[in-house]
Amino acid sequence: MEVNSSGDQNRIAGRDFTENRVQIDKFDGRHTINIAIPSDTHDERPLVKAQRKELNALVAAVSEISNSEAYEVWQKVHAEIGVSSIEEMTVNQYQTAVSYLQAMADRGKDKDASKALVSLLLRNSTDNDLRQKLIRFCHVNFGTGRLNDLTRPQLQMALSWLDQQTQAASQVTDELTTSKLNFIEFLKTYPKEIAACFIAGFLVGSFFF
Repeated sequence: MEVNSSGDQNRIAGRDFTENRVQIDKFDGRHTINIAIPSDTHDERPLVKAQRKELNALVAAVSEISNSEAYEVWQKVHAEIGVSSIEEMTVNQYQTAVSYLQAMADRGKDKDASKALVSLLLRNSTDNDLRQKLIRFCHVNFGTGRLNDLTRPQLQMALSWLDQQTQAASQVTDELTTSKLNFIEFLKTYPKEIAACFIAGFLVGSFFF
């Protein structure tokens, strides 16, 4: 059977696309035709093996970071996606689940980092006077003196301030120590001269008083 495809009004059957889903733009000055075939991204297929493996690995990582059971993490994922089990999840929902788990992991890491900063602040402010100054600094700048209520950036700012205070106090101590050592060294270097000055001062004092 021959198919006549000549002429500008003829159509050829058996194309790979359906005509009512094809959009043909108007002719431009050069008589070109732009054809846009819409794609269907809503994939309702079940998750493939590699996707299930990736999700299980992410759940295990989140479970370790957050110090919680894996089934608890899965419950949160199911609630977020709107399914009751991984068997009901589709390829179309895979990326949403991955993004949700990665966000949970990031929050867990941020929480651990904040705990470490709080511990460091407490360890470096054992002096009561310095601890009170730290609490006041947090109140003035962040509205609360409770370290556990501060965000990670706020804790980092507080630690930076505490380091500056510690360095300043250490510098003063070093200067006093240096002055004391210099005085002792002076006594050792000129003992006779110092003794003579002391005796002379004693005699002069006795003469007047």
